[in-house]
Amino acid sequence: MGLSASQLPHTRNKTSSRSPVKSVSASGFTVKPEDWTRSPSSTVQYPHPPQAGGITETIFGIEVKDPWRALEDLESDETKAFVKAQNELSIPRLSKHPLRKPLEAAVAACYNHAQMSNPELQGNGYYYWRFNPGTAPRDVIVRSKDLSEHFGKAPGSEGPDLFYDLNEEEKVSLYAHSFSPSGRLWCAVLQYSGSDWQRLRIIDTRTKEVLERDLGGSKFTFGVTWVGEKGFIYKRSVIYDPSNDGYDGIDGAFGMFYHAVGQPQSTDVLIWSPPNGVFQYIGKTKVISVNEQEGSGERAWLALDVYRNTSPETELLVIELPGGTANPVGSTIAELVVKEGKWLSRGFTGETRYIGSLSSGRHFFTSFTDGHSTGRIIAFDSAEWETTPDGGNVPLQEIIPDDPSGYQLQSAHVIGDQVIALIYLKHACASVVFVDARTGKRLGAADAEGTHGEVVAAPDTQIPVPENEISRASEGTVVIPEHGAITSVSARPYASDFYFTVDTWVAPSYVLKGAIIKNKAGSLEVDISNVSPVDDAAPHETLISCQVFYDSHDGTRIPMFICHSQDLDLSKPHPLLLHAYGGFCAPVLPHYDPMFATFMRNVRGIVAIAGIRGGGEYGTAWHQAAIGVQRSVGWDDFASAAIHLQFIGLTTPSLTAIYGSSNGGLLMSASTIRHPELFEVVFVDVALTDLVRYHKFVG
Repeated sequence: MGLSASQLPHTRNKTSSRSPVKSVSASGFTVKPEDWTRSPSSTVQYPHPPQAGGITETIFGIEVKDPWRALEDLESDETKAFVKAQNELSIPRLSKHPLRKPLEAAVAACYNHAQMSNPELQGNGYYYWRFNPGTAPRDVIVRSKDLSEHFGKAPGSEGPDLFYDLNEEEKVSLYAHSFSPSGRLWCAVLQYSGSDWQRLRIIDTRTKEVLERDLGGSKFTFGVTWVGEKGFIYKRSVIYDPSNDGYDGIDGAFGMFYHAVGQPQSTDVLIWSPPNGVFQYIGKTKVISVNEQEGSGERAWLALDVYRNTSPETELLVIELPGGTANPVGSTIAELVVKEGKWLSRGFTGETRYIGSLSSGRHFFTSFTDGHSTGRIIAFDSAEWETTPDGGNVPLQEIIPDDPSGYQLQSAHVIGDQVIALIYLKHACASVVFVDARTGKRLGAADAEGTHGEVVAAPDTQIPVPENEISRASEGTVVIPEHGAITSVSARPYASDFYFTVDTWVAPSYVLKGAIIKNKAGSLEVDISNVSPVDDAAPHETLISCQVFYDSHDGTRIPMFICHSQDLDLSKPHPLLLHAYGGFCAPVLPHYDPMFATFMRNVRGIVAIAGIRGGGEYGTAWHQAAIGVQRSVGWDDFASAAIHLQFIGLTTPSLTAIYGSSNGGLLMSASTIRHPELFEVVFVDVALTDLVRYHKFVG
């Protein structure tokens, strides 16, 4: 059956108290239906994989055939020959396709505007952020002490200072980075040629000079944990040999090491490793303190979040650092972890994460444990540490309970020693609530319907999204679109300003500034404004996004975003790209993707994003509904999305393409095998296909 544009629940144009932005077309090129029609004579002779080297194994009593085991050896002659044959087939066809260059130009046009990350305030008074002028291969890191003057500008005499240029090296990317408490030292986590293996580089921020040889052997290191200025804790393979610097055969157990700055990596101290025969790892250690600076004299603790698998379930072990962060000793930390640790959570019932402290000595955590799967805020006071015996459970207080509407807590941040900002997900769309950190009193909120309570947006705040993204139900100034996500927040317990990035499916992301002030009545107030004027060169698309809910195979309601050009005639079917992820409790949140935008505008297609089970759209229960032996539940959710879209007439099987990456790549492979009748084109990107052996080759 057909579906008219008026039947889709997207919003209509609405005049709101925000400054409008002009519409800029990224490219006038449009693909015609005859351009993508496949020629009847078009045949593909796909290369045969190696015929030798297959194996049959019995796994849990089931005989499993793996005829192409030889392809696991990337350097073998068989693998190289197979890759060569694939390239000889695909590269000429792709490079000579008549649509390649115009589509490439259309995608590039969506990138070709200044792009900035959140500015992050460091102890040296500088704000640091990523910057890309548009189509540079990699971002640069810039810094400034004057955001109002420099944010949004390219580095140079009129802009911020260029701190680090990733483009000076080939095939390198910045995975994560961490500043020391004073801001004097910076550790970059670098990846080369797309490998999961990482190297750590230490730089003096005053001179921008590298201080020592890069550290190797790391993987999935989400930044290091500085303990004062003399060293840091990082993740590394326990059998990595720094003198050899080789990676063959070192996958397996990963431990946490303390590195003293200026000392050889061979002297690093192993402070934690998983028990023998048990698969466990640390996500990222954190220092808990009112003030992490070496000379502050404040007490400090080290939190170790222990995972037993990739599910969001931890045990949180905490030790007190003798002397605070002033004089850390690796061997002492290792001994304390074994003998004097105390627990904030046990039993792997959910995650517990440190988010910041107050000057009063109260330390806050997000907690999803013990049945609180949507998340709450808990805390312990410094004085309560002594009352807990070594190996015992530290008494915790509930500061902010679970959201009464059942919305999912995405993250929380302590700001200016006064306020906690809580980012919630409502059907994968964001809202932010501000709470007095000392009293727990709700100050106000910002969501798709506007700002509320003691949250005030400046009248001239610009929100660079299409008018259709502003909810019809909005009252007052809107800073978060109806189908928006808060993808990043930078805040400090000692600074009253904070910054957050807002993203949508239909326009590039933008950064807003918040400030905690005392109003005339003496009450706390949160003021929101632009960091700097909005870049009118950005491609503010005339695109529409809406959210619908469809019934899966078992009657469960699944959320789905549907995005397309504003003037698309929905009374007839169109090319449709269906995307999903469905893994690791990770929700698919609104984000601007130039390839999606090009498909909508230039191919005149529809992009649909399904929030299937296995992901994190509704927290732990949503994730657990499609893992292990239940994994196929998520695959059925995905098939149901295609069936729904085709049934309501937005597309047909012959016009449906599907795309997924990583865990989503596995979803694409499974969907193709299970329901080939539903899809015409399948894009499988770096799929986690062989789950039985995935853990052996994650790198």
